[in-house]
Amino acid sequence: MLNILLVEDEKDLLRLIQKYFEKSGLYVSAYTNPMLALEEFMKNNDDNGYDLVISDFRMPGMNGIELATLIRKMNKDIPIILMTAYDIIDIDPFILKFLNIEDIITKPIKLRTFIEKIKLNKKLL
Repeated sequence: MLNILLVEDEKDLLRLIQKYFEKSGLYVSAYTNPMLALEEFMKNNDDNGYDLVISDFRMPGMNGIELATLIRKMNKDIPIILMTAYDIIDIDPFILKFLNIEDIITKPIKLRTFIEKIKLNKKLL
C-alpha cells in the first residue's frame, strides 16, 4: 500500500481527497498546515516512511515550492506532485525541473484520474 503525505490548506478538499484515496487502497496522512506536514515528513523520512508527497501550490505560511525545496534537502528521490487552481504559467519550469516535481495536477481535480496517475507512476510501483 502506498503511503502518501497530503498537504492542502482547504479542509473540505483535503478530507475529500483523503477519503477517496483511502477507499482506493492508499494510506494518507493529511495536513492543512505545511509546517506540520514538514515536521511529520522529517519524523518519517526513512525506508518505511512516505512513498509520495502531494501538496497544494498556494498555501498560507509556506507554498508548495518551498515545501518541496525543504523535502528535497532531506530526500532527493521521493516523488512530489503539486496541485494548483492557478495557471501553471505562474510556476517557473526551471524550478520544477530542479526540484524534480513529478507532476502538476490542476484543480478542479478529477479524483479518478488522479488515482490512475498515481497508480501508473513507475516510481511508485
